[in-house]
Amino acid sequence: MKTLAFAALLGLPAMAAAHDYGVGPIHIDHPVIRVASPASKTGAGYMVIRNRGGVADRLVAVVTDAANRSDLHGTVAQGQVMQMRSAAGGVALPPGGSVAFAPGGLHVMFIGLKAPVPAGRMIKARLTFARAGSVDVMFKAETAASVHQH
Repeated sequence: MKTLAFAALLGLPAMAAAHDYGVGPIHIDHPVIRVASPASKTGAGYMVIRNRGGVADRLVAVVTDAANRSDLHGTVAQGQVMQMRSAAGGVALPPGGSVAFAPGGLHVMFIGLKAPVPAGRMIKARLTFARAGSVDVMFKAETAASVHQH
């Protein structure tokens, strides 16, 4: 019995360090949130979503209690100016493909954050896919430098 308890304790750090999630054929890798400062009222969420299935799916919503609103956004160039655009219809996930949410591109916009978000804090959110269903994930607050490393 003690050996089992000890083994479970050894596995805890590895499980706590794991930062990926899945639902059906959908795999979500390393969701993070970046804010300008811990007191900012908005933040941007980044991750990589892989569709390991043979059928297309679509991320249709991201919902969290940590903010007043969360929207799917893309960044597009209008001449020499970058502008954010809502991805109101969701984000397509091709079969066998992946989609990166990254600075300068697709992202989740967390609007009206209800509490400060210092580095290391986790924000719970529910991602909903048209076919695969919903999965709860934790967006980890990271600095701008560490977000670019993923």
